[in-house]
Amino acid sequence: MRRMALVGLAVVGMCQVVRGQAVGAAYYENLGDLPYLYGNVSSHYLSSYDRTGGNDDGFRGTYSQLYVQDNGEHVIFEEKGPGCVYNLWFTGSGIDLHWGKIRLYFDGEKQARFECEARELFSGSRKPFVYPLVGHSRISSGGFSCAAPMPFAKALKITTEKTVGFYNVYYQLYKDVQIESWTPRWDYSSLITLFERCGSDPKPAQGEVRLVSTEVQLDRAGRQMPQADLLTVEGGGVVQYVRINPLFRPDTYALDHFQLRVYYDGQDDPGIDVPIGPFFGSGLGEADVRGLFVGMSSSGAYYCYWPMPFAKGLRIALTNTSYQAGGTFYCEVGYTQGFPAARAGAKVGYFGATYNRAWPIVEPEDYVLLDYAGDGAVVGQVMTVQPVMPDIKRWWEGDMRIYIDGEDEPRFHGTGHEDEYQGGWSTFWLENPYSLPLFGEPKTENLIDVFGQVNGSTTVYRFWPGGIRFGKSIRVSTEHGHANDTPANYSSLAYYYLVPDQE
Repeated sequence: MRRMALVGLAVVGMCQVVRGQAVGAAYYENLGDLPYLYGNVSSHYLSSYDRTGGNDDGFRGTYSQLYVQDNGEHVIFEEKGPGCVYNLWFTGSGIDLHWGKIRLYFDGEKQARFECEARELFSGSRKPFVYPLVGHSRISSGGFSCAAPMPFAKALKITTEKTVGFYNVYYQLYKDVQIESWTPRWDYSSLITLFERCGSDPKPAQGEVRLVSTEVQLDRAGRQMPQADLLTVEGGGVVQYVRINPLFRPDTYALDHFQLRVYYDGQDDPGIDVPIGPFFGSGLGEADVRGLFVGMSSSGAYYCYWPMPFAKGLRIALTNTSYQAGGTFYCEVGYTQGFPAARAGAKVGYFGATYNRAWPIVEPEDYVLLDYAGDGAVVGQVMTVQPVMPDIKRWWEGDMRIYIDGEDEPRFHGTGHEDEYQGGWSTFWLENPYSLPLFGEPKTENLIDVFGQVNGSTTVYRFWPGGIRFGKSIRVSTEHGHANDTPANYSSLAYYYLVPDQE
């Protein structure tokens, strides 16, 4: 992937931590700080994937714990801090959990700081783990997911009474900081409100927002007006939001061929050049996407709230690459003046998005969502899979694998598509689309029963709180089927912040 050649500024800051990124619920309090990339944070992923390379990712429970204590408790997570768990996910037996109590031990304590029955934790009735911070299998379609962040100062151990089966944990570790460990009295009220307001800007006021609105009519490619500018501005600033409302009913083909293009600091080539369907959360045409950062619907504006800083100027354009039909859009862009101020110990990243596809991928190698050499953080992804034939199924058995800074083994290794997007059990998952603040499967199509198992097309998204930080390189990929044994049509979009090359 081409690296951005831009002028960047070195920066750093303080929030809940000392000289570092805000941690836990505090991370969500000022999402306008997303472009600040700190060097003291690393992201990690623990799951029940088969360590032998097979597909026993939780079926028999072979890798469903790190070890079993003398008292019989199954240890599923154990790390030294400072750190923070941002997401816990499990599948159950069918649509319920039958493995007893879950216990949280902080900072070397011998007595669990918190314990309850697993099904109670995800029911939404056990404070402080309430909806929409948690969701059971009827909300997350086969999965049991907890997005309540749990910081730990010195250590965190999580145990269960019995073998859990499939599970994964997304967490971050920090260096040279001081944070406060979680307690059952933790106040998540602001985060709950934030999640409940998906569709509106999650960032606090960033100063005077200048609004540029326009209605654009785009001809077919090759005609007189296939492109229109939505915003042109000189000097430094930050785009706070982009909203686009099609004044017609676009189909999937159209949303794959209207391109959003962003030119930073006088670039001749766009730093972002992606189709608007996947950019706003769906690779299968219009869908009900209600994510924290992006979303769309058939009855309102598509929205993007990722902050986009620029130092010398910015141009945002909408382009039609289709030779079949044009369309009219009402567009709004809100921006503030001034490049983000320098902070000691951090750098300012430019927002980027990359679209890839392989129609189909047949090679016995991973499908790659993003492959980049440089400095930055991945903050989210959208992926769409369409079977090459109705009866070629089980592509969902492919594991996510993310390699960071040239490490030989993936630091993130998942257990299958539905698991990585917080659902579970392929048939139930495909039959019950969902859209939640940090992850979702907003649309499926062409579902058929193939010998008792449903197959069809799906589009999914996931955001990574705190960002997956990398200093030298990152490769985000997934298997297509177990051991890449299933051809399928894959497309994807990755969101990230990149530190520009110095000129």
